[in-house]
Amino acid sequence: MSAAEARALCANLHCIDEDTTGDRRALGALGRWLICFTPVVSCGWDDPGTQAMPAALFLDLTGSERLFGGIDRLVDRVKLAIARFGIPSRTALAPTVGAAWAFALTGESNPANADPPSLLASLSSLPVESLRLEATILANLHHLGLHRVGDVLALPRDQLPSRFGPWFLKRLDQLTGALIEPLTKLVNDPPIAARMEFDAPVNALEDVWRIFEKLLGLVIADLVRIDHGVRQLRMIFKPDRGWGLPTIARTIAVSRPHRDRTTLLNLIRCETDCVDCEHGFVRFQLDIPLHEAITEAQTQLFEQQAAEEEMELDYLLQRLRVRLGEAAVIRPLLVESHVPERAWRAAEDNAPAVITPALPPRPLTLFPTPIEIRVFCEPSDDRTGQPRQFIWQGHVHRLTHAVGPERIAGEWWRGHRHTRDYYDTEDVTGRRFWLFRVLHVRSDDAVVARWFLHGRFD
Repeated sequence: MSAAEARALCANLHCIDEDTTGDRRALGALGRWLICFTPVVSCGWDDPGTQAMPAALFLDLTGSERLFGGIDRLVDRVKLAIARFGIPSRTALAPTVGAAWAFALTGESNPANADPPSLLASLSSLPVESLRLEATILANLHHLGLHRVGDVLALPRDQLPSRFGPWFLKRLDQLTGALIEPLTKLVNDPPIAARMEFDAPVNALEDVWRIFEKLLGLVIADLVRIDHGVRQLRMIFKPDRGWGLPTIARTIAVSRPHRDRTTLLNLIRCETDCVDCEHGFVRFQLDIPLHEAITEAQTQLFEQQAAEEEMELDYLLQRLRVRLGEAAVIRPLLVESHVPERAWRAAEDNAPAVITPALPPRPLTLFPTPIEIRVFCEPSDDRTGQPRQFIWQGHVHRLTHAVGPERIAGEWWRGHRHTRDYYDTEDVTGRRFWLFRVLHVRSDDAVVARWFLHGRFD
């Protein structure tokens, strides 16, 4: 039913939007954790026949049972581990991937080490939903009166592909073991980290630099093996227990994957300058929590200078982030809004570039909240004369030029119902200001003009 119908039955219903990406990420994280029981763990999320069914993880326990005292004890350990996470699940053990899925879906008991005839007899009583088929094929089977796997197995094989498609026979053979179904195991890259410990505290800044220089060489070697670059770099300083001081962690984020030793070392030195090393540290650790593949781009003959300038800009932004903080350097993107102070948002580091239409000139400095000022205008019957001077912060600014008005309608649905008339002005000293006027109609029908300063072009 729709959400409106559900709320009509239950007024305090709490609805949560479906997050397929988050579910896929969480299932993959659980699968990588289960690698502690077997090196081969596969996620069944991408199976076209199981997308509308409960999510599944397949574990190949072949050979792992010897490490846990038998196959039954290993399965019990897996069940207990998932139960401790508070995740409702059903676990089944079978000789084939398809049979394990079928028994787990239906909750039927299954012979784990049964011979093929016994396994086939157990599978015959299962419903056809255990075949991991699409909903349209399952509906056709029920329409023909085929409700059990045994009913399907009794049909002539040569007629099944023409009636239900080539995928049908593949699912049957995977279920019975006639066709081997390989598992695509989840990739579990080990964390890239390096650390050094000392018996006595290290408090000299030059020694700290040398330690992290050595640690950086170790993590770069790991990155070279997988052809990745650093996107986030975390430094951990652990002090001596005797001082009772907390562990210090510093994170450096870069705009694009980097593996250049000199660049990363300069960023590390900038960050360590902000760390108080008076009492010293006994353990230093360098982690790479986020790394990405480095893509090689070929530049044209006359584009080399532009590429170098873009790289220099990246280095500058990275140094500014280290010195001033992550929130101090942002990249603005234009968004659709009539009110100028709401017409932008901060872009993420990995956000793609957005092509925006050309706009009239906008000031470099835009005040978050317009500042009300006193303005003297040319005489006008309707109070729409050009501005000639204004007073701001105790100073009188006589204007020599005023271009406008540029009329911007207010967003009445957000409470900004007044129309603004903007002027690009310049005073006698050459400074440019962005002013706007708002006309108010009083209760006695008199028109009153209020002026605001919204930004500076310098």
